[in-house]
Formats: sequence, structure tokens, C-alpha cells
Amino acid sequence: MEFNNKEVKKVFLIGIGGIGMSALAVILKERGVEVSGSDKSQSKITDILQKKGIKVFIGHNTTNLSEDTDLVVYTNAIQNDNPEFQRAKELNIPAIERAVMLDHLAKSKFTIGVSGTHGKTTTTSMIAKIFLNSSLDPSLAVGGFLEEIEGSGYKGNSKYFIYEACEAFGSFLKLHPDIAVVTNIDDDHLDYYRNFKNIKNAFFEYLYRNLPPYGIIIYNEDDKPLKDVVKKIKNKRKVSVGIKSKTADFIAKEIVLDDFSSNFVVYKNGKKLGRFLVNIPGIHNVYNALLAIATALINGINYEDIYRTLANFKNADRRFQIKFKTPSLTVIDDYAHHPSEIEATLNAAKNLSLRKNASLIAVFQPHLYSRTQFLYKDFAKSLAIADKIVLTEIYAAREKNKNNISSEIVYNEIVKIKGGESVVYSKDLDEIPLILKRLVGNKNSIVVTLGAGDVWKVSDKLVSNL
Repeated sequence: MEFNNKEVKKVFLIGIGGIGMSALAVILKERGVEVSGSDKSQSKITDILQKKGIKVFIGHNTTNLSEDTDLVVYTNAIQNDNPEFQRAKELNIPAIERAVMLDHLAKSKFTIGVSGTHGKTTTTSMIAKIFLNSSLDPSLAVGGFLEEIEGSGYKGNSKYFIYEACEAFGSFLKLHPDIAVVTNIDDDHLDYYRNFKNIKNAFFEYLYRNLPPYGIIIYNEDDKPLKDVVKKIKNKRKVSVGIKSKTADFIAKEIVLDDFSSNFVVYKNGKKLGRFLVNIPGIHNVYNALLAIATALINGINYEDIYRTLANFKNADRRFQIKFKTPSLTVIDDYAHHPSEIEATLNAAKNLSLRKNASLIAVFQPHLYSRTQFLYKDFAKSLAIADKIVLTEIYAAREKNKNNISSEIVYNEIVKIKGGESVVYSKDLDEIPLILKRLVGNKNSIVVTLGAGDVWKVSDKLVSNL
């Protein structure tokens, strides 16, 4: 089905409060489509959408969907028995998944899709802000909240459309970018892919089949699984970045990792381009910045605009977000929900704690029963970077607990690695701020809340009670 504003005048989005769905809602609205939708609960996002004139129903109900709706767009997170989804079937209203809608919206644009298991939102945000600050006015669909556009979606007036190409549920296989920026490949979404081989095969299909003949792949050559996948693709232009690599097109050297930032010199094909400052910490963000720099330069953006944007870069919400900061206490919230992401985030925080002679306390809320079951040993190893760990119960999201999995399996692994005194397990999220107060006491401390669920409430409550 081709998306046409003349044919599709009224669209209903199931799960409109999700960060990705809300981006589509805003773009559709700005293109003149009558947009409404539903979500299970009220949130900051649903409030913003309503302020933009988009009708949002809280709760899923058949009465939310009017009979004159032309198209339903749904998130993969909904269940098949969703009442609005079933009602759309009864009324013979076409229903498409989010990625298909995104691909329709990007048609006729020059598209830059950012994929990869980790770092997508940060890298997309960097690229988006560089283009915005260079007056290129791109359309945007980002996986995080950006202050510049007061949300995650924006309808620009230029030829560019920059979006996040998520691999969950194979969604990125519905997308057809002109430039594919890829951060890395890791073993996530195993509830869908089942094994790492299938994940790598999906990335190969995406890069090999979905890009046009003139398409460009910009990728991290230091990530071996990704390098192996890209190596098999013969019919596309490839641009590589790296830190360890000696053969990458763009290489970062002379790296300095500070408490809340990083700076490094970039070389392009052996020639020095200059030093860049990135206003977020961690070696993983040097990789993200390298990908953004390469993407910007390939599209003709000058060094000064790139430097200025990265030096003043403020990441999307929940990406190493500083919630509170005094000489003795720093509270950070991060979306990290995979062992590799937790390792990267805690390493950045550890660097800070060592400089401040502070105790590093990690609060982790696992996300999805399946992910916890597959990766609990890796979670424990990553969390062991912290001096103290507080575990809460798994955030189920879309899943049912078929195998009776709990955070206890992560807890037991941590006890094996660090001993029982280093970890606290509380099923009650509301209790954790009190636990943290006891752990912090009068000591210099850095508290990091980690997870893709609602663990951010812990940092908010802790800060409000200080």
C-alpha cells in the first residue's frame, strides 16, 4: 500500500505514547493528516501530543476507533487481542506496523537510517543535531526525546530524513535508507531472533537488499560481528570508522576521556582533520561521534558546524542523563538494558567515581523476562563493575512470565562474583530510594539507575527527597 495524503486523511495509532510511534504521529499531523491514537497510560509524551492537537485516548477500547478511520498504525509491542486492532479487522480498516509507516513517510526523501544493537539513539541524535545546526532542516524520527524539536518527531522542509532503524522484531527489514549507519551487532532481542546467527543474517539482509545500488554503509570496523557482515556485501559503497583499526577510513586517536566529556583527533584516510570535543563521556560515545562525523562530512557539512554541535551536545533523555550533581553526590539515569550497554555506562561512571574517590552504586531493573533468562550471567558480570548493586524486579513490558523468571537469577550470579554484601534485591521499586539513602550515607557516591522500564522513577524520587 502506498501512503498518499489524498487517500489517507485520518490515521489512528495504537501505542501512540511510545517514543517511536509519537514521532510518526507528529510528522503525520504536520503533513495535514488527522491523527489520533491510544496508549495504556498517560505520560509526558501523551501530554505533549495533546498539546500539539493530537487526540490521545488513555486505555485501549473499541470505542476509541471511529469507523471513518482510513488507516491504523500499530506498534509491535501490542498483543494480537488488542481491542482496537481487532476492531480495525472487523471494520476492514487497513492496519500496518510502525516501520512500514515510517518507510512510507520517508519515500521521496534522502534517508539516513541508524541501526545497531547499541548506541542508535545517541548516534541518531548527534547526526540530527548536526544537520539541524547546519540549517539543513531534516525530517526526524528519533528514539529519544530531543529538546530542539520538543519530542522525537519533526517534519523538516529539506530533502533529508534521518531516522532510527530498529532491529527489534525485524522492523528495519521494512526500511530502505540511502545511507545506513550501523553502530554494532550484539545478541539482543533473542525472544524474536532466537540466536546470534539469525541476528547477523538480519543485518546482512537489511544492508544487502534494502539499500539502493548507490547506497552507502557507514559502520564501526572495530565491531567484529559487524565487520564480518559488511565484508560479505560487495555491491555497496562502504565507509568505516574505528579506534583500534588501522585500516578504517575515519580513525580517532589521542583520545582523552574526562568526567563528563571526551575529546579526540580524527584522521580521514591518514590525514588529520582536527580535534573534536564531545559533551558526553565514555569510549562508546567516541564511536558514536565518529559515525556522526563521518555521516556529516559525507553530506558536505563543514568541520566547524560538526565541532560546535558535538561540543555542546546534550543527549536524548535517559542517555547518561545527570539528574543531580553536588561535590559529594551525582545521580545519573540511563536507558541501558543490555549487558554491553550496562558495561559501557558503568565504565564511564567508574571513571568518574575513581576521579572523585566515590562509591559507584548501580540500580538495575531488568527489561523483559526473555532477555533476563538469556543474558542473566552477562548482566551480573556487567553490573559487577559497580561497588554496590541494587536489583529490582523485572519490567515485563509486553511479555508474560511463561517460565517463572525473576531478578533472583541475576542476584544469585552477582553473589557468586562479588559476594552477598555487594548486592541488595528489592521487588518494591518504591523502597529503593530509601535503600539508596542508607547506602549513600555520608560517603561520596555516584548513583546510576539502569533499565528500559520505569526505573527512572527511582532517581527522580531520590533527588526529590534530598
